Amino acid sequence: MNKWELARYILDAKKSVDSVLYLCSHTEELSMIDLRSEVNEIKRKFYVNGCVVLDKCFPKNKKDICKDATIKRIYYERDKNYAHKDDDYKLKEYATMDEIADEMKTQLQCIVDTCKNFLPVELTLDYVAFDSKFFRIANGITKEREEQILNFKHPNRGKRSVIPDEYTGTFKVFNDTEDIRNISSNEKSQYATILSVGICMEETMQHLQDGVVKCNVLYGLNMWVSINQSKLNEIKKLRELGMLDNCDMPYIPKNKKDEKRVIQILKKEGFLNE
Repeated sequence: MNKWELARYILDAKKSVDSVLYLCSHTEELSMIDLRSEVNEIKRKFYVNGCVVLDKCFPKNKKDICKDATIKRIYYERDKNYAHKDDDYKLKEYATMDEIADEMKTQLQCIVDTCKNFLPVELTLDYVAFDSKFFRIANGITKEREEQILNFKHPNRGKRSVIPDEYTGTFKVFNDTEDIRNISSNEKSQYATILSVGICMEETMQHLQDGVVKCNVLYGLNMWVSINQSKLNEIKKLRELGMLDNCDMPYIPKNKKDEKRVIQILKKEGFLNE
């Protein structure tokens, strides 16, 4: 695997941490589902993806890298609990969901540090408290509602741009980095990747990072996209103020009086100049 193929598994592991972070602050809204089972599945994916990277970077040096206690624990979880169900496996107890997230962050950073010579220098770990499935369950987002939201945010969504024929063509979609194994160098020009946005800022970042990784694997590029934390914090603040909903849809004032109220709030919070 090249560096961006490996980065894909780092990103998948990072999104497992994102999922646990989301559960940390939305347990009540998701009390109807079996959270223990969901967290167990999230951790399974995390350790499998993390060990894919370690195995590919150090195919003959597992014993050496396991001298590090964190790496040893990562392999222990994968080998004793998730790849197999060994009788001598000892389950670790956690007081809170936050402890699980913190441990996973530490473990993933250790994987990145251990494998840094094999990974892209552009790669960053941009954690966001988000999970596509849990977000939709917690907020009651149906497929119909999602379409309404995306169409509102992107009025030209689904409309074909007028482009001269000489600049158009038909391409196969490159859906997964693993598909590169079945595509020869001569066939790469027949494929294209799709960069998509999400239902909110956090999902958009996840989608764009997934998309640029596919671009890099297919075309041999080194593109990357990272979130601007200060801008994300502004969006979170606007959500708290009720100016944006959880899907980042803007609040529409009901009348002139309500509009003045909204303007006053935005000025007070520094989003508008006096």
